[in-house]
Amino acid sequence: MRIRPAALALLVVFTTGPATLGAQDLATVRVGDLGYSDASSEPLYGEAAGIFRRNGLDVKVTVLNGGGAIIAAIAGGSLEAGFSNNVSAAQAIARGIPIIVLTPAAVYPAEQPDTLLVKARGSKLRTGADLNGKTVAVTTLGGGLQLSAAAWIDQNGGDSKTVHFLELPFTEMTAALKAGRIDAAMLAEPVLTKDRADVERLGDAFAAIGPHWTLGVFVASKSWVTANPDVARRFVTAMVETARWANGHHADTAKIVAPLANIDLQTFGTMARSRFGESLTVAQLQPPLDAALKYGQLKAPFDATQWVTDAQPYWRGIKR
Repeated sequence: MRIRPAALALLVVFTTGPATLGAQDLATVRVGDLGYSDASSEPLYGEAAGIFRRNGLDVKVTVLNGGGAIIAAIAGGSLEAGFSNNVSAAQAIARGIPIIVLTPAAVYPAEQPDTLLVKARGSKLRTGADLNGKTVAVTTLGGGLQLSAAAWIDQNGGDSKTVHFLELPFTEMTAALKAGRIDAAMLAEPVLTKDRADVERLGDAFAAIGPHWTLGVFVASKSWVTANPDVARRFVTAMVETARWANGHHADTAKIVAPLANIDLQTFGTMARSRFGESLTVAQLQPPLDAALKYGQLKAPFDATQWVTDAQPYWRGIKR
């Protein structure tokens, strides 16, 4: 689903300088992303703020369900780049899919998590042991949310091997909790705050992976990057500029994503906001990969050093 709703056309464009290129001069980049959560809206922010255009890019954002579908679209040639969680990217590379990691997506800060393991309000669940044999919802089976939930369960007295993980969109998790179809869910903002009357925190599952780590990355087709190195470099530059702008302009980004997510601005003003990675570092990329090895999601150790090395040519000239 291509994101070109009328609501986006009505948004104020928050530019820091005039666009100097005509539409015919812009390089088109088709980017796959997840739904309208704060953490997955970085390309939308760059588009609405005019950052891509100022870097000579016409970025066309398409929403797909899950990083696996995005990677498949990149491999099939219908997208040039897109979001993936770290583990899915590593799994794809291990299978020989020709993709390259270009930039970080959202990052997890222990000080202000924007995704939590939740239960229905009033539920008697308290510990990981209470989830033994229960059902926990995540957006993507085998992804970072499931990995984090499993690690939290095991670190809090439970046995994640007994837990049944079910795939659901964030927007359907609260109803499933209230109906008793699931026992817990990994729920992200803005739904986390929007539905706070019906759900409550069970634990900060991301903390079970580490205090600071990259929740996902933007990957690209290796053949596209090789054939278009300057466009790839401009894409990286624009994504870094977008991350820095979005991290410092929460009021502006709320105006961009709130109408798309059908959530009022007041909710955005009270919720934990996502933070986007401004640099690609092994220290933040590696923790989920190590956890994935422990939990069998990766069959062999995966060193994120190669990701950083491969991306370096496209980061030249970017101030750290």
